[in-house]
Amino acid sequence: MKQPKLITSACAFGCRKFFGIMLLLCISLLLTGCPTTQSLPWNSKEDLQIALSDIELQEIKALETIFLLKLRVVNPNDTAIKIRSLKCELKINGEPFASGISDESQTIPPFGTISVPVIVYTSKFAIVGSVIEILQKDVQQYGGRPEEPLNYELNGQLHLGEDGKEVFPYQVMGKIVLNREG
Repeated sequence: MKQPKLITSACAFGCRKFFGIMLLLCISLLLTGCPTTQSLPWNSKEDLQIALSDIELQEIKALETIFLLKLRVVNPNDTAIKIRSLKCELKINGEPFASGISDESQTIPPFGTISVPVIVYTSKFAIVGSVIEILQKDVQQYGGRPEEPLNYELNGQLHLGEDGKEVFPYQVMGKIVLNREG
């Protein structure tokens, strides 16, 4: 009777050792083939470049105004990057103006560019206040000349990958020249 117990304990020890080695091999294989460690766009690669390419008035309602922003996203890397969603906030002359999100999934090809549309919303009161402020500055500072640049700041986040869990924050600043013919 003692002999079977000895064999059983030796077999249990050998089985545990075998399964332990197999577990370590499987984990090492999984880690070397894991795409998330290879596909981060900011991991030893260049950051995405984002620019505001267009603003279009879509609709004016009683309490809000809807704009379509088009953001140009440039991928300077040699691998495609999937955008799952995009969030943005637009400031005009330092004041919060509009915000919105886009859930349009797109893939930026290697060394490629795409245009991402984003619907943003603002209250009508913010627009009226901004327009009055701009016109007052024109008359006071510029004698009513038709062109004065507006400073804008666009802040937000790109959610990357199939599930959108990788977050790439961005901040873009520039000027918008309004051509107001009287």
